[in-house]
Amino acid sequence: MANQDRARAADARDFAAVWRERAAAGGPRPFLTFLDEATGERVELSYTTFGNWLAKTANLIQDDLMAQSGDRIAVTAPPHWTTAVWAVAPLLTGVAVDPWGDPAAAHTVVTHAGEDALAAARACPGERWALSLLPLGRPFDAVPDGFRDYAAEVRGHGDRFAPFDPPGPATEALVVAGRILTHRELVSVAAEHAGRDGLENGTRLLVDARSEHFGGVELIDWLYAPLHAGAAVVLVRGADEERLERIAATERTTRRLALAGAPG
Repeated sequence: MANQDRARAADARDFAAVWRERAAAGGPRPFLTFLDEATGERVELSYTTFGNWLAKTANLIQDDLMAQSGDRIAVTAPPHWTTAVWAVAPLLTGVAVDPWGDPAAAHTVVTHAGEDALAAARACPGERWALSLLPLGRPFDAVPDGFRDYAAEVRGHGDRFAPFDPPGPATEALVVAGRILTHRELVSVAAEHAGRDGLENGTRLLVDARSEHFGGVELIDWLYAPLHAGAAVVLVRGADEERLERIAATERTTRRLALAGAPG
């Protein structure tokens, strides 16, 4: 009976509700820690701070992009704390996330400053946003032609978000291998992956980001499943095995994931 009750509860939820529950319980506790071995950057975001970035970005999506339920945002950027913001914020607005999807089929594309990525993203007929991925969330020194600078523009948006059209369980949420998952399905799959990987409230998951690309399944594993479980994520780019071992000890991680995904 208890399992049936949990299943019915999950069936009635959307991922925005999952975030609100975790944010309310997590508050100042760390949610996402990002380390980049190439730049020496270390950024630690609590649930409260991550939520602040989510609110600003969701307001940008709703007010500037005027995106709505049924629209898709293609996110073609590597694992990074700002990429994580763009993977969750659209869900709060009822807009679906298409990780490394086709920019030409998207309402909006969010990409990084790599030459190939920018060239592909120019196929998007809607708004094009670029992530600088610079330390401390700095804006571009020179914004790529044809793109808007997320870091420069997001700061002017409000710290609180109220959706005009809140997502529901049946709202489209995430593209996985060409199939669109609803919020209900995403909540269910995130819970399943969290259980499979032994993630629970208090787990600290070390994510070894070996690739710039990730698909929907990988995004569930390194972001949505930990969030659903109340686990913290320690996302590391560019570390060799010896360095990863030191980071694991310093950051006191208890689980590990090698992210070597590809688009899809």
